[in-house]
Amino acid sequence: EHDCKLTKDIVELIDREADLLMRGTKEKNLEGLRQRISTLFLQYIKTPLFNPEAANLLKVPEDPGSLRKNIYYCRGCGNYLPSTDFELTTNARTIGRCRKCKDLDGEGRLREDFSRYRSLLQSIRSTEESYSDNSRIIFLLTEADLRYLAENIWGAQSVLSQWEDTYDLTLVRWNKRLEWSPWNCILLTNEEARAHSKLSKPEEAYGTVFTQKVKYRHILGKQHFASMPKLADYMNKNLKSVNMPLPSNADKVMFGGRKKEDTLTLPPISQEVA
Repeated sequence: EHDCKLTKDIVELIDREADLLMRGTKEKNLEGLRQRISTLFLQYIKTPLFNPEAANLLKVPEDPGSLRKNIYYCRGCGNYLPSTDFELTTNARTIGRCRKCKDLDGEGRLREDFSRYRSLLQSIRSTEESYSDNSRIIFLLTEADLRYLAENIWGAQSVLSQWEDTYDLTLVRWNKRLEWSPWNCILLTNEEARAHSKLSKPEEAYGTVFTQKVKYRHILGKQHFASMPKLADYMNKNLKSVNMPLPSNADKVMFGGRKKEDTLTLPPISQEVA
């Protein structure tokens, strides 16, 4: 019925097997021949021309030209995939990456939660607006900047009580007569902040030892944020230097960190109890 090279090869191999059996050939010597027959027969039943039902099971259509309409190149994995594997929109100009690549990227990407610092930033901005003294620096900072200030400069805890719950902490002005800035703030709990806001001269209230600890953090904060272009011009035009001696290795504290083998050398302080 199907006269073609494939069917002729199958019939020829079957006849050869029958001839060898009649000659008394052992079964183990016929394994290679039978394997060839099985391979050709499998190819026969997978051909839609001979077996129409096989067309419904083929992953690749018979006509290669039909593939060109719905196949796209994924820039992530480098594979050619059907359009159903991509998230396409009506106004998309490029294909981009397939769903699998996007899912893999999402699983492997580090996520940082800035929600706490976003609300803290809004709270500080609202407080600064209530002072009505043209405070501007807080409006130049982002949630990431505030997180760096709280965690890297202040250690993510109240400088008074060492309380570590970030939802109970806030950054308020150190000297309320000056605008809020990374070098004029202090990390306290909400209750401590309310008490601190009533102090007109915090240096006298806290004492020399505590005040110097705060001032050193102001130095680190100023050095880090001075490297940011959006604050550098403003600082050069409007701000005076912090009135505290710089550490001898202060140049290594730029960008908010120091090498592990370095220790911060600070000038001697008095032993006055705050």
